[in-house]
Amino acid sequence: MSSTGARRIGTVLLAIVSVGVLVVTVLGAGVGVYQGQLQGNITTVDISENVATESTAAPLNVVDEETGSFEPLTVVVMGSDTRAGKGNGGFGSPKSIGGERSDTTIVMHISGDRTSAIGVSIPRDTIITLPKCKVKGKVVGGYEGRFNEAMDVGGPGCTVKAVQEMSGLDVSNFMMVDFRGFKRIVDAVGGVEICLTKAVDDPQSGLKLPKGKHIVEGEEALAFVRARKSLGDGSDTSRIRRQQAFLSSLMRTVLSSGTLLNPGALLGVLDAATESLTADPQMADINNLKDLALSLKDLKPSNVTFTTLPWTPNGDGATVSVNTKKAAPIWAAMKNDTAWPPKTAGAEDEPLLKTPPEDIQVDVLNGTTTPKLAKQAARQLRKAGFRVRDVGNAETTDYAQTTVIYDPRWDQSAKTLVKAVNAEVSESVKKHGGVLTVIVGSDFTEVQPVKILEITQDYTAQVNTGDEEFCAS
Repeated sequence: MSSTGARRIGTVLLAIVSVGVLVVTVLGAGVGVYQGQLQGNITTVDISENVATESTAAPLNVVDEETGSFEPLTVVVMGSDTRAGKGNGGFGSPKSIGGERSDTTIVMHISGDRTSAIGVSIPRDTIITLPKCKVKGKVVGGYEGRFNEAMDVGGPGCTVKAVQEMSGLDVSNFMMVDFRGFKRIVDAVGGVEICLTKAVDDPQSGLKLPKGKHIVEGEEALAFVRARKSLGDGSDTSRIRRQQAFLSSLMRTVLSSGTLLNPGALLGVLDAATESLTADPQMADINNLKDLALSLKDLKPSNVTFTTLPWTPNGDGATVSVNTKKAAPIWAAMKNDTAWPPKTAGAEDEPLLKTPPEDIQVDVLNGTTTPKLAKQAARQLRKAGFRVRDVGNAETTDYAQTTVIYDPRWDQSAKTLVKAVNAEVSESVKKHGGVLTVIVGSDFTEVQPVKILEITQDYTAQVNTGDEEFCAS
């Protein structure tokens, strides 16, 4: 296995940390029971020498006196590719792959009102001027190199400093997890669902699966997020997209399973999330993590946005550079604690709509006793651009609320349709197929206009939210 093929885990490490924190959202009191055990799991590293901020265990949830909300929080989440330590050596020995790199780091911003978050992946092969960092009193770095080399140069504090210089953000908190922690998290939640658009047989990562959906655990899950050349277009940015799909699935798995209500399972997840965790003193404090988690009780997967830092290829087939013009609005949103992608006026709670009506096939059924209501809705949907196929009557006439029924593979289409018909209810039905169904209820008035986000025209990287299911292989 090559050193480049084996060492990259990247974006999915956010899920490890996020799940470990978000699990406490429902059972914050449970942390008190396990507090001693969990606190002893976390390794604390003082990075104040490089970030010019005093490292203390001061509270994370500080209330802004002017707004009454918490102070926004930005954390650099990174993965260690170290082969040292039990459970990490299966991907190359410390002798063959020495040192420690941060791989695809995520800059995670949590809003002050704790209802939304932005996660930005930084491609590992982004060429930057590595920051000048202090290691045992000696200054290192200051030359051109790949972003992920910053950790090998000066530890996690140097990676955080690289983020500071790249983004202009005042960030001093970090979390770091290794291979073993990733595998334990996935095993603790009983596996995570992935989706492959074609069969894969990758000798480097060991991943061998047929086309379709699968539940993967430990080694197999790690192989899925590590594989590169045999999946997608073989690029690291393609792999980041796949890792973001895994991240979203992992988040949904924890939040929708019985884990949160099962003390034994909860302890397993929390223990796994903290055992391989390294953090600054503030993020390493279990009381701070508990308070942060409790403040995130209203954070929904649909309000967690993932993207990749806009980039341009360097022409060498291996490295990229930051597209500073396109990256600027993302960093500004974090700095100013505003929504990204930007919302239109009065649309703070609007979902990201990516599928235009012209790409959506719809069957329209009347679920009321009002004559010709389905035909009326169908005419309006056609006028709005939807491809209406069949019009008829539902099995019953007692629908008080307009309902959209869709196959989870077409969840983006469903978002657009739900917005258009102002549906209060949507039902995900596997194998429903590519034609969505609208059952018009007695609450229906008219089809609403929809605004499709043209993100791919304005930014290099794709955008997805934590509630999305998509194949990214």
